[in-house]
Amino acid sequence: MSAYYRRAASVLKLVRFAVLLGFVVFAVFCIGFFKDNITVDNLRYLLKYLDLSAADNTPSDAEITFDNSNGTSFALLGNDLAVVGKNGVGLYDFAGNKLYQYDNKFASPAMLLTDKNLLVYDTDGTTLAVYDAVSKVLEKKFDYDVKAAAINDLGYFAVITSEKTYRSGVIVFDRDGNELFRWMSPDKYLTGVALNANATTVTCTAVSNQNGSFCTEFVSYNTSTGTKTASKELPDTLALTVGYAENDAYLYILSDSAFLSFDRDLNQVGSVSYNPENARFFRAFDDCFLIAESNNLSGSSMTVRAYAYDASPLFECSRKERILDAEYRDRTLYLLERDRLSVYDFGTEEPVLTPLVSVPLEIQYRAVRADAYGRYVLIGAKKAKRNSLAALLQENMEHPANKAAETEFAAEEQTQNEKDVTP
Repeated sequence: MSAYYRRAASVLKLVRFAVLLGFVVFAVFCIGFFKDNITVDNLRYLLKYLDLSAADNTPSDAEITFDNSNGTSFALLGNDLAVVGKNGVGLYDFAGNKLYQYDNKFASPAMLLTDKNLLVYDTDGTTLAVYDAVSKVLEKKFDYDVKAAAINDLGYFAVITSEKTYRSGVIVFDRDGNELFRWMSPDKYLTGVALNANATTVTCTAVSNQNGSFCTEFVSYNTSTGTKTASKELPDTLALTVGYAENDAYLYILSDSAFLSFDRDLNQVGSVSYNPENARFFRAFDDCFLIAESNNLSGSSMTVRAYAYDASPLFECSRKERILDAEYRDRTLYLLERDRLSVYDFGTEEPVLTPLVSVPLEIQYRAVRADAYGRYVLIGAKKAKRNSLAALLQENMEHPANKAAETEFAAEEQTQNEKDVTP
């Protein structure tokens, strides 16, 4: 009996040794095979998401402070607030933590946002970088200035720059920064670029001079074959912005005097004119495009007009005060004024803009953003304040003074809408 147990113990030791040796060999093989992917950023990503929970446990009414001495642009990257300024890029969560800060000197920073990534470049510089919710994931340097860029939800991006003997051109990269497509023009200045959802088509706007006036060439290329798939000339047009919308069903151009809509073959679907002298800002969202214009020379009264991407009118809203920023998410419109936040609902059954609440603000904020959880964020010079729309409506109904103000707000909006001319 004792000899049997000695043999069993010896076999167990050998099995344990074999298992440990196999694990060590497997670990060494993985380290050697995946060594390029073992980075500090990936380890930080692993530690942050080790819980495997995507829920945001911070309170909806959180308030944070941040360094925004040179902040120019803001975005909600997931549940966190990204601040892009002339001194770099920072990301803050609403628990009050600075997740990261990358110091860069930007002369004129520009940013583009997707669901997972933030692309930042300097229109007067040669550097472009892509960030996610954890760190900087990619950086590219070019020989000449980056004039414009585009990024899709897959992380593929396109850049307008130039080369020696070429005025300008477009280069398309995959998510790892590998070049997929390049087109350089010796005689045209490219002003805008758009990349479709699967990065198979890149569309650019190129501006030239014809008889003393601007002419925009609208052109699309297949990134796999390098062939031109469609082109169109737009006389007397200076293109400012170009983009894809509605799951690539439409392409749009914001020109110096109109919003233009096209199908995939660059056939014009519709257009909306605006007065460039009165225009104050433009905003592109998933399902609508906003144009904000002043109603008088002082700019104290403004009107926001919303259009679908086929250029059909959706709604318009006028305010007696200057509108600093606007946000549209989940059929809810947020208008930020100098000392007030006004919220509207754009109904589903009846497409009518209905005032929900208008609340005074204790300080002047610069921007308003909304997330996917029914919350909004007010962003000021040194702090950002987040709250849920449901809590705001509930608080407004519980206070008699707010009820009276709300009744006055609704009556004022009804009177104003009766005076306005429907687009």
